[in-house]
Amino acid sequence: MTASWRNVMRDGLEVLEVETAAARAAIAVQGAQVLSFAPRGERDWLWVSERARWAPGTALRGGIPICFPWFGPHPTDKTLPAHGFARTRDWRLVAVREVDGGMRIELGLTADERTLALFPHRFEARLVVTVARELTLAFEVSNPGGAPLPFEVALHGYLAVADLDAVTIEGLAGRAFADKVAGGAEGRQGPAPLRVAGEVDRVYENDGPVTLVDPIGRRRLRVETSGAGSTVVWNPAPAKTAALDDMAPDGFRRFVCIEPGAIGPRRVTLAPGGWHRLTVRYGVAAAAAPAPPGRR
Repeated sequence: MTASWRNVMRDGLEVLEVETAAARAAIAVQGAQVLSFAPRGERDWLWVSERARWAPGTALRGGIPICFPWFGPHPTDKTLPAHGFARTRDWRLVAVREVDGGMRIELGLTADERTLALFPHRFEARLVVTVARELTLAFEVSNPGGAPLPFEVALHGYLAVADLDAVTIEGLAGRAFADKVAGGAEGRQGPAPLRVAGEVDRVYENDGPVTLVDPIGRRRLRVETSGAGSTVVWNPAPAKTAALDDMAPDGFRRFVCIEPGAIGPRRVTLAPGGWHRLTVRYGVAAAAAPAPPGRR
């Protein structure tokens, strides 16, 4: 089949539905938020809460929200929206084109009076989503103004899993992290893969690939990034989930968030005329090779 796309409305939100020979995907125009990606014949790689609030101007729980121009609570004004405003603004569709049997979708967001009231900086942001055998996102920010542009950005991917208890995350061994559950206490990951046991909210010093191993779901999903510097791992566990009205009580068992970001000490400041790109690619990781005979 040839690649195709169409605009549909879902509960008041405009969604781009994409079909290629290799995969299907869905992207909400609000927030330029990828909601779904599934290679042909496979389950969705992304999770969206069955209680997500589908409403204009409201953050939608799941998929890959864009956290920009700050991550988490605003550093000085807690009345401002958490994770910035990019995920609740309507982006403009810039271009859609076929590429190597897949589809590339480009959306843009530019500073205006509403954003300047929250964030007093001129910016131009662009998200390019490539739907092929793998899913690739490239988030670019440029500074068209005459003053420095400071910002944070993270791609808050909710990755679907069959059972959280069986999941491990490879690729973080030896990495330093800040544990936000423990008030920002510093730690270092041991040699074993990370297991998500209880609430986890860690910011790892990491710009390398990590692999989500979901043995019950029979999936090894590799997350490769560049231009980030940090990898956030998040899951709210039962107690924190109970405070989230857009998630079922057991919803936390069906996802883990692995988020590449340029946040905290790795935030970006662009000089006038400068630009920055953060990319993330989601693909199938090869299974670990068995140990040679006699070395088990």
